[in-house]
Amino acid sequence: MNPDILAKLRGFCIDEVAFEQLKQILHQETRHMDREIDRAHFLVEQHKNLYKAIARLREPLELETIFRSTAIEVRQLLTADRVGMFRFYPDSGCNDGEFVSEDVDGAFPSAIATKVHDHCFGDQFAIHYQQGRVQAVADIYNAGLSDCHIQILAQFQVQANLVVPLLQGQKVWGLLCIHQCSAPRPWQEIEIDFARQIANHLGIAIQHAELLANLRLEIDERQQAQLRSLALNQELRQAIIELKAVNRELEAFSYSVSHDLRAPLRSIDGFGQALLEDCAEQLDLTGQDYLRRIRLATQRMGHLIDDLLTLSRVTRSDMGSEPVNLSRLASYLCTNLHQSAPERQVELVIQPELIVQGDSHLLEVVLENLLNNAWKFTAKNLQAKIEFGAIGQNDNLVYFVRDDGTGFDMAYVDKLFKPFQRLHASHEFPGNGIGLATVQRIVYRHGGRVWAEGALDQGATFYFTLDSEGET
Repeated sequence: MNPDILAKLRGFCIDEVAFEQLKQILHQETRHMDREIDRAHFLVEQHKNLYKAIARLREPLELETIFRSTAIEVRQLLTADRVGMFRFYPDSGCNDGEFVSEDVDGAFPSAIATKVHDHCFGDQFAIHYQQGRVQAVADIYNAGLSDCHIQILAQFQVQANLVVPLLQGQKVWGLLCIHQCSAPRPWQEIEIDFARQIANHLGIAIQHAELLANLRLEIDERQQAQLRSLALNQELRQAIIELKAVNRELEAFSYSVSHDLRAPLRSIDGFGQALLEDCAEQLDLTGQDYLRRIRLATQRMGHLIDDLLTLSRVTRSDMGSEPVNLSRLASYLCTNLHQSAPERQVELVIQPELIVQGDSHLLEVVLENLLNNAWKFTAKNLQAKIEFGAIGQNDNLVYFVRDDGTGFDMAYVDKLFKPFQRLHASHEFPGNGIGLATVQRIVYRHGGRVWAEGALDQGATFYFTLDSEGET
């Protein structure tokens, strides 16, 4: 104490004994004040370090940088020999891990990347650390620790140990380890509380790092997806260019078929007819039969060309989108069929007000082919029945055309919608095998599908669906 102050205090005392007692009292109070001042200084430094830790969380820093800076500051503030961040390996059950960051006194070895296995920790202690347990050991040799635990600490020359869990949400990510290696050390409550607060902020940093890693991964995946999309778009553009070229070739071919092939066919048919009309007396019955067969073949070829052109136009033509009353179309087509053969006894059943969105011309082609087939394959029935309607299936409407005619063997159902594939002989039922292929392509262009069910001599049912938006 200041000598001048002591001299003044001496004057207030009645004797030397009283003065010594006063000195003792003042000395004790001074020591208490010094301790309070030291505590205040520690709290100030503690708050500074906590502020720095919080500030780092607001900066785009790597986790390693945060660990390293925090380890340095904590070791300096606590005057510890080592401060390290220990991480458990994923899926190890908190039994295996290694130090991933540290700040250590140069007199002691580094613990970085040293693999640690503790078969007891995960089973016995991890749950307690998950609930926030803190281990503060003043002397590892006199704290009742297990031999395996002492052996692990001894390899790092630890004599006193302060361990706080690093939590990633509700999961134990690792441990904040504060080591005293030079001698045992009792840990003060204020030091334990500080370590706990630092560990809480590091846990937030770990969560931020995980979110950032996931975000970067998502960004990388999106960039890769974007690159793939660009490549696919480029391939699609190239495919469109090639498709347009093919379509131009098909248009040229269709023009050639329509004009270059029709003309000689018309000539063959015309001259055949002229021969039959003008020279019939000069031909015997066999020659006349040959000419008739030539004419039938040329006419069949003409019909086949018409069907091919129809199929080509269906594939390449632009599509409209408008409300189409399928019931009205079916009624119109059935009326025409009945007028073509009024002698036939056919019951026509049409479900009313079936309205869809699509191309009216193409959908008329669909119904025309399906109803014509039903009409054709019921021709041998004395009394026949043809139905057009819709049924609900999986929250969608399925349209159908059903007849009770000749039917077909389901073993050959895959051939029905392939061009030029027929299940009946042409002398029994005329046709080129193009109609159902045309139906399938139109239905596909409307985003739907088509299929059939049937049995020999028990009729057939053709089903189709239509997507409301169709193809644009």
